[in-house]
Amino acid sequence: MYWYVCWVFLAPAFMVFIFVFYFVRYSPITMGAYHYPAWGEVLGFAISLSSMLWVPGYAIYYLLSTKGSWSEVLRQGVTPVIKPRMEAVMAEEKARLTYQDVRDVELNIEEDLCDESFVSYDSKKCLGEAL
Repeated sequence: MYWYVCWVFLAPAFMVFIFVFYFVRYSPITMGAYHYPAWGEVLGFAISLSSMLWVPGYAIYYLLSTKGSWSEVLRQGVTPVIKPRMEAVMAEEKARLTYQDVRDVELNIEEDLCDESFVSYDSKKCLGEAL
């Protein structure tokens, strides 16, 4: 639920806030006494917008082209369609049964590697701890 709220509400709200705040507090770009030409600033804005406009542009396209009521389309649009590989599901289940603590599966695996005298290649430390 945390990631859902972050990606669906908080991240877009922060991005919109930063974008609007930038335009509200905009001042022409200068370096010392030199004022950059207007065409340079327009080119900079165009380059910035060329990457940012795809997200709301596709959202609008999706809302207008998908059949169903607004609530159905919105629900379908924010529902993830990624299906994990069977190997990943099996590995997670094995780790869950082994460690009994799903929250720290990666940490527990790293601790086991340290217990087996695992030495990283770039330094003679076991995952940040001296051997």
